[in-house]
Amino acid sequence: MSQAELDAVLGSVENPIRRRIISRISEEPNYQLQLSKELKLSQQLVAKHLTTMERAGLVSTVSQDSPRGPQRKEYLLKNSISVTVDLAPNLFRTRIFSFGAFPGVEEAEEHAMMTQISEVLRYQDGASRIRPLTNVVAEVDKKLKEMEEERAVLLYIRNLALREAARISTSLPLADRKRVLRYLMREEGDALGAICSSLGLQKQVVGDILEEMEREIGSSD
Repeated sequence: MSQAELDAVLGSVENPIRRRIISRISEEPNYQLQLSKELKLSQQLVAKHLTTMERAGLVSTVSQDSPRGPQRKEYLLKNSISVTVDLAPNLFRTRIFSFGAFPGVEEAEEHAMMTQISEVLRYQDGASRIRPLTNVVAEVDKKLKEMEEERAVLLYIRNLALREAARISTSLPLADRKRVLRYLMREEGDALGAICSSLGLQKQVVGDILEEMEREIGSSD
């Protein structure tokens, strides 16, 4: 997903009232009046935040018949997305992706838990699917928690490594050399042009520094 979509999502969820509305809509589609009553907020305030989120592409509406009058709008979440923000010394990284439609269909089909879902869907009786589906959800949540804990450890280790690299680089004689080294530690694999653009340095300067570093590495092998 694009940077503009990331900005729109972050702009929406930064507000605590909008987060409460999102939390309620995530459980089931809902109406403005119903949201107002359940969240104990004025209809005007709820309407204002729903309009903001609809413009940001976070929620959408469908018209439903009302038993007491004209049609009314039912609000629901438009996308299934995940957003992560990593913020630390020597690190600022954001990531957003949609999982409403799995980007790698073959990988999804081959996943062991997809096999479990497929087996459950073969059950003739709908009620008999509930318990095994609940077990799948519980197992997925457990795995996600384990991944988050592993990710936290890896980010901690990364931060320690970068902190030490930054400390070592302070002894280097050239200011440009220090900047390039720090950048390479953060953005491994970036093209030369991207490095130059990020640091505001000439390609020749960066190229000379990289060549010198490569020679030193080669001579130390």
